[in-house]
Amino acid sequence: MDSTHISPLDYLSMLRRRRWMWLTPLLASVLVGWLLVKFLPREYRSSTTIGVTGALVAPSLVGQTTPFDNQERLRAIQQQLLSVPILARVARAEGASESQVTHAMAALRSAISITVPEPVAATMEPRRLDTFVINYVDAEPESAQRIANRLASVFVEENSKFRTERANDTTAFIDSQLAASQVRVTALEARLRQSKEAHVGQLPEQTQANLQTLSGLRQQLVANATAARGERDRLSMIERQIDAIDKNTVDEPGGFRPADSLVSAEARVATAERDLAAAQATYTDKHPDVQRLKEELASARRDAEVMRARPTADRVARLERNPAYQQLVADRELSRMRIQDVDQDTKDTQQLIKSYQARVEASPMVEQQLAGIERDVALERQNYADLSSKQRTATISASVERDRSGERFSVLEPATYPTDPIKPIPLRVMLGSVLTGLCLGVLLALGREYFDKSIHDERDIREALELPVLGSITHIPA
Repeated sequence: MDSTHISPLDYLSMLRRRRWMWLTPLLASVLVGWLLVKFLPREYRSSTTIGVTGALVAPSLVGQTTPFDNQERLRAIQQQLLSVPILARVARAEGASESQVTHAMAALRSAISITVPEPVAATMEPRRLDTFVINYVDAEPESAQRIANRLASVFVEENSKFRTERANDTTAFIDSQLAASQVRVTALEARLRQSKEAHVGQLPEQTQANLQTLSGLRQQLVANATAARGERDRLSMIERQIDAIDKNTVDEPGGFRPADSLVSAEARVATAERDLAAAQATYTDKHPDVQRLKEELASARRDAEVMRARPTADRVARLERNPAYQQLVADRELSRMRIQDVDQDTKDTQQLIKSYQARVEASPMVEQQLAGIERDVALERQNYADLSSKQRTATISASVERDRSGERFSVLEPATYPTDPIKPIPLRVMLGSVLTGLCLGVLLALGREYFDKSIHDERDIREALELPVLGSITHIPA
């Protein structure tokens, strides 16, 4: 059996047979499109161009050396244009009551758009955004033009006011931060001063002076030891001289040697005994020298007994009458006082050495304690200096904004009266309607043809009966 073959003529035949099936939706779609064009609400768009005028004062003088990025600038403009103050002013100017302001603001916000005009000449460098277009869509062309112009004027006024208020608020904020920083600096400096006062002598910057003082004290301690040793030697010599005078073992100053002194008497006894022993070893007891020496020994023993019997007061009185003895006693007392002074100075020096040694040893710990405070003071002073610089910049910026010498927005092109609506567009509506009706009609015709089981030509007979066709009769018009 032959396979089914469909040619383009079959489709034309089908369309001819089902012409009302697809013509009816097509004509209906044309009618619907005409009705849409006729009765759909129209929307008109009016646009006004806003430009950014250059600052009269160099931006570097007011701390604006880096301009905004284009996207940042556009986003900031959109946020400000759609902000509550601007939309509320426009809504009230359009006659909205206080209860209707919120609804009117929502309607305005949905009808506003911002676009950037295309550059006049194409360049390879990034273009700085200095012009933008405010678009407003409304059902009435007069309202679209009026509200677009009002939006532009209110935006320019509010932007100038906002910039001035922002500059003043910035100045006030920095002033408050600067005052707070000054308070913190004063408190930290007072804390640092109190810490240094509490550790006077142990400060890191005094370590070198403490070491030098410690070295001098140690040298003084050595000098005191030498002086004490010399003074003690001198005292020993004086005491020996005093003892010699007291015992009369040496001649007193002036060559005077008292004969009645006990020491002298005992010395005479000892001398007489030696001489007598020597003479007896040589001579007999009857020899005149031996007799004389015996008499001298007896006389010396009697004098010694007499001297032993004399009271101590006589000896003291004799010494008090001796000026040399009194001078030596005075020198001894002076030497003792000097030794006492040197010993006391040595003790004081040793205490000072311990004190300065403790200062030197405590210096690292004090330095560590002060390091944190000094770091906080340095950071706060740096913060104060930065805030002072920012305060000067903010003051200049506020003055520039008040004098309107900075960057400003201005209306370059006011909104024009829109003559043609942006919605609906008749050609688009009609084309869409025709295409919709045509597609719908073709689908209906194909569906009707698919479900139709009647025979229309030879191929339908062959497919239905599976028999060969011997001949056919052409269409005979009635």
